[in-house]
Amino acid sequence: MKKCPQCGFENQPHNQFCKQCGAKLTADEDQPMTREAAKEKSSKRKRKVIYLVIAIILILILVLFGIAQATGKHSSKSPASTSPKTEKRASSVVKKAPATTATSSTAASASSGRQTAIQIMPDVNTKNLTTQQVNKWVYANIMADWNKNNTDEPPLTPADQDAFIFNQSTDDQGCVEIQVQENHQSAFMKSIHAYPESTPTIGWYRINAQGYLQQGTPGSDNWNTIAQNYQEP
Repeated sequence: MKKCPQCGFENQPHNQFCKQCGAKLTADEDQPMTREAAKEKSSKRKRKVIYLVIAIILILILVLFGIAQATGKHSSKSPASTSPKTEKRASSVVKKAPATTATSSTAASASSGRQTAIQIMPDVNTKNLTTQQVNKWVYANIMADWNKNNTDEPPLTPADQDAFIFNQSTDDQGCVEIQVQENHQSAFMKSIHAYPESTPTIGWYRINAQGYLQQGTPGSDNWNTIAQNYQEP
């Protein structure tokens, strides 16, 4: 109903003039409703804009996430490094052999059917050995130990003594100390693909005051007797 602003008579909505007093009816009475409708319409428009912005942000996030995933998969499938092969063996491990008091002229170390002949010479004075004899004695034990514990590698033979470097010195007690290093320039070490640029130390030996061959740590009392009689490969 349209209420007349002059007399207050309620007219039909389609009336342009008041039937009571003839005053012209205006649309002012409808303005509050029109303002509310306008506000509602504006609010809906704002909400649509907000929803649209949120949707765009979500789409961008999904796109970026997809790109990141694709990049990660591509990186994981990159070709393997083609850097040159490094050292197959950096150092051999020479395990301590048990002490022996054998007096026979020949001993054999066997592992997986491999025999290593070692000549035991009980008559040799181990307190008065030459440099070559010291090196041979140490090498005989290294060769036997290698062939026993490295069955997946070629066996050492008496001719392969140059696969190791023997550095002799005298300690404070007058004992001969021998530092043993792998010689990666030797034919044997090349055959097992040892890294050519290194000479790792694989053990320390000494001949004590009693003339026994021992293995241990320089500057300490941690020495174990591995042979009492002179041996040669």
